[in-house]
Amino acid sequence: MKKILLILTGGTIGSEKKGNIINVSKNNSLVSFLLKNSDKKINYKIVQPINILSENAIPEDWNNIVKCVEENWENDFLGIIITHGTDTLSFASAALSQYFSNFNKPVVLVSSDKPLKDRRASGRLNLKAAINFIIKIKLPGVYVPYKNPKKNFVSIFIGSRVKQINSYDNILDTRVSGIFCNFKNNNFIFFKKKNPSKNTIKRNCNSSKLNKNLRFSNNVMIIRPYPGLNYNLYNLNKIKPKAILHELYHSGTTNTRNDKKNLSLVKFIKENNFRNIPFFISPISSKKKNIYASLKHLLKLNVKCLSGITFETAYAKLTLAYESFNNEKEKILFLKKNNFFEKIDF
Repeated sequence: MKKILLILTGGTIGSEKKGNIINVSKNNSLVSFLLKNSDKKINYKIVQPINILSENAIPEDWNNIVKCVEENWENDFLGIIITHGTDTLSFASAALSQYFSNFNKPVVLVSSDKPLKDRRASGRLNLKAAINFIIKIKLPGVYVPYKNPKKNFVSIFIGSRVKQINSYDNILDTRVSGIFCNFKNNNFIFFKKKNPSKNTIKRNCNSSKLNKNLRFSNNVMIIRPYPGLNYNLYNLNKIKPKAILHELYHSGTTNTRNDKKNLSLVKFIKENNFRNIPFFISPISSKKKNIYASLKHLLKLNVKCLSGITFETAYAKLTLAYESFNNEKEKILFLKKNNFFEKIDF
């Protein structure tokens, strides 16, 4: 009998629609769907550590998920399926890619655009792709199957490279991260461009042990730039984050002007150097030869670049590093390491 650990966390895939309101279901329509449609030769161990819509997710929930895996994992499982909502899917897949970075079994995060009772729900095909990937491909690592709108197949992405799903059209953008493989007509079609080979993945993911020493912190702060961002609104004198991650505009820049100091990141960084708060910036290309003067200005300060990775992965790595390691050198080594193929040439 083939065995899969199925972890339910809520999300649209675990929801029901009542009237015009979608909310997490207590009846678990996902389990009913599985029992009706799945291969009878597969035995699922089903556990549910949390039951929330994913917009309500916090890093502590990622801790609950990995703790649930640690408590329920059996060595004869072929892999893990984790159901998840789409709103924070990119953050969860980034985080779990770091935790399971060297684990030798497949971990697949499955989502849906509609509750599974709706025959149009993308989760039906996403779930089928996940099960087949675990049973047939048996490739270790963290992956996200996602059926983009108006497509008749499922694309599978490397978990550490998934970006936020587009707000207006529900498309998971493939331009930077690339597609690892497509699942179409019950077959998998793999793409070499931008992707590690299967053998490279197997060499990287060679441990049968879970990383039980790794946990995620709720205390990493994100700041996103916009015209007129007033840094004086951030009072960090009483409550200090473990680290700050400042997002950059698409060209790797943000406001560094001198005439409006409360609107300039330079003054804010200098203040936080005084408070001893580690400061990071992302996303930024690892290939850029020419940079803007504003970025050059930032690099002269005590700012660390998390380059060549998605913003979501930058955040995930920081939440893990600043909760799991005490030594600053260990934190920086972890942040620099390409743990599960998160480095992208962009």
